[in-house]
Amino acid sequence: MKKVIALVLVTVLALFTALNLAGCGDKKESKPVIGIIQFGSHGSLNNCYDGVKKGLEESGINLDDYEVEYVNSNFDASVSQTQAKTLVNKGAKVIIAIATPSAVAAATAADGTDTAVVFCAVTDASVMENYNNVTGSSDIPNFDKQLEVVTAYMGKQDLKIGVLSSTEESSSPIQVEALQKAAKKYNGMEIKSSVVSDITTIDTAVNGLLADGVDCFVNLLDNTIVGKLESNILPLTNEKKVPIFGSEIEQVKVGCAASSSIDYIDVGAAAGKAAADILNGKSANDIPVSTITEPKAYYNSEVCAALKLTVPTSIQATDVKK
Repeated sequence: MKKVIALVLVTVLALFTALNLAGCGDKKESKPVIGIIQFGSHGSLNNCYDGVKKGLEESGINLDDYEVEYVNSNFDASVSQTQAKTLVNKGAKVIIAIATPSAVAAATAADGTDTAVVFCAVTDASVMENYNNVTGSSDIPNFDKQLEVVTAYMGKQDLKIGVLSSTEESSSPIQVEALQKAAKKYNGMEIKSSVVSDITTIDTAVNGLLADGVDCFVNLLDNTIVGKLESNILPLTNEKKVPIFGSEIEQVKVGCAASSSIDYIDVGAAAGKAAADILNGKSANDIPVSTITEPKAYYNSEVCAALKLTVPTSIQATDVKK
C-alpha cells in the first residue's frame, strides 16, 4: 500500500511540475508602458494626440511593441492627477501629457521615480522647470499676428475685445498680459478680460462681456474655455452677431471667424519625437524643449458671411470651408 501511495504522490508531483513548466512557457513578457494623458477633447488637443502618434512612428517606434495607455481627463485637473498616479504605479516608461494641467499632474506624480514625462502644448514651459526628468513641446501664441487678423476682418482698430480665461490654466494670465501688450500698438483698442473658476460659470462670463459691449472675442490657448466653445460660447455670441477669433484652425472650422495660429499636429509631433528619444535610451533632461511659434492664417467664409465680415485682401489666409 505504501508503494502505491508513493507512486501516486510521485505521479501527482510530476503532473504538477509539468503544468507549471507549461504555464511558464506560455507566459508572455509584459510590454513597456507608454502613458498618454489628454486633458480634454477639442480640436487642438485631438490634433496634439494625432501628432504625438505621428512623431513616435516617424521616429521608428512600433507602438505594437508597447502597452499604450491612453486616458482623457475631461477637463478636470483632479482626474489628471489620479490618472498620472495610476500610470506611475504601473511603471510607465514615459508619460506624454497633453495640456498644462495634465503635464503638472504627470510631473508631480512621477517626481522621484524612473518615469519620464513629456509635456505637450504647454504655453508657459517655465511651469515645468522645477521638475526633473521632464521635457516636451511648447505652443507660444503670436498675438501681434492675431491682432493683425482681428483688425483686418473687423475693419477698424478701436476695438473693445473680450477675452475669457480659467483659473485652471496657469499660462492664461501671461497670455492676457501678452495680448494687452500687443493691443497697445493700436489706437483705441481695449482688452476686457473675464476669469472663470470652472466651466459652470462660462455662460455668465460670456453674457457679462456681451453686456459690456465687446466688439469681438479673442480666444487664448485656454483648454477649459476652448472645450466649451461649441456648446456654450458660440451660441451666445452668434445670437448677438459678435465674432470670435480662434486660437487655432479647429476653432475656425467649428465657428470662429478667423485665426492666426500654429499647427497642433506639429506641436504633438515634437512631443512624440522627444518621447521616442526617451524610449530609445536618452534622458529627458538631455532633450531640449521644442517651441512651436510660427503661425498661419485661416478663416471661415460661411461664418464671415453670416456675421457680415468682409474677408480682407491684405491677409493671406486659407478658407477652412473649401
